[in-house]
Amino acid sequence: MRCDLCTEKPCREGNACSSCDASALYADAEDRRMMRAASEVEAEYYGEINRIQEIILFSQKMGYKKLGLSFCAALSEEAAKTARILENYFEIESVNCKVCGVPKCEMGAMESDKVGKISCNPIEQAEVLNGAGTDLNLLLGLCVGHDAIFIKHSHAPVVPLAAKDRVLAHNPLGAVYCSAIYKRMLKEAGAGQQG
Repeated sequence: MRCDLCTEKPCREGNACSSCDASALYADAEDRRMMRAASEVEAEYYGEINRIQEIILFSQKMGYKKLGLSFCAALSEEAAKTARILENYFEIESVNCKVCGVPKCEMGAMESDKVGKISCNPIEQAEVLNGAGTDLNLLLGLCVGHDAIFIKHSHAPVVPLAAKDRVLAHNPLGAVYCSAIYKRMLKEAGAGQQG
């Protein structure tokens, strides 16, 4: 399936080009509650509130009491500011990516002068928040791959707050919105396929 290539978008009007038994997909009561809470926030506040506000409202509708914040150590200031907002509504647990201070050589991770000798530790980040019994975990700027490992090991549902992009101010879609970057990336991809 390549929905990105579809120009008609019939599914937006309920005219699906494929079918599924949606009722069966959402048979789990918790999944249905999450869908209902998400759709209520979307319907009531579409285009009026930011992502942090959406997270607050969604979490309140779900009855969550404790939120986890898994963040990149390089975004400690942003994590502190986010936690300062969220702690007005929820109990907050936070853990940075360098938790336990494990040297990269012990993790089998590549070392570089650019990033230092201490490894990120996304499984331990998940374990810390699992142990704290968080209801929802927020991701703030974990590296690509580390975020996947964290999500895999998190017991609570995970919502990305911000995706790390060191070049585009943590706005990965900037590469799509900026025509010069987008065109350069397409050119590079084409050159790679030819060679």
